[in-house]
Amino acid sequence: MKWKIISTEQKYKNKWMTVTEDVFENVDGKRLTYGVVRKEPCALIIPWDGKVFTLVGQYRHPNDYFSWEFPQGHLEHGSVEKTAIKELKEETGLTAEKIEQLAHFYLAPGHHTQEYFVFLATGLREGKQELEESEEGMVTKKIAPRELEKMISDGLIKDGPTLAACGLLKIKWNLKT
Repeated sequence: MKWKIISTEQKYKNKWMTVTEDVFENVDGKRLTYGVVRKEPCALIIPWDGKVFTLVGQYRHPNDYFSWEFPQGHLEHGSVEKTAIKELKEETGLTAEKIEQLAHFYLAPGHHTQEYFVFLATGLREGKQELEESEEGMVTKKIAPRELEKMISDGLIKDGPTLAACGLLKIKWNLKT
């Protein structure tokens, strides 16, 4: 059942997000206040050449750590598929013969509107990164599936969307075999 929106007040806005304070009335008639982070959808790309995955590594200021993750980016190229193709090229230099959408999920539905669309990129061709200013210092790393699993179990991969994509990929592959 849907809750009735009483009011929405913008608290903050920048290029990537809007933060609002929303007052709702639930089905029991009680009023609740939520802080909501509103962001555009995001494409996450799993680059797979048949033997290794390609990860990107970058410093993540909010958590003050260097993060290994799959390439990803906000919707800014017309569609999530076009965003996936463009972000793959920008962040890794790779182009793909095939981009297949595997799934999509909500990042944190309790306070966040962002949806993630997960793509598998295959038939990869090497090229040159085309990093944006905010991606300066980003590096790439090719790793075999066993190494990816070890990085996850050792706590070296902490990016939630990357962890979710790994789980989705494993489920999809296991269902096909």
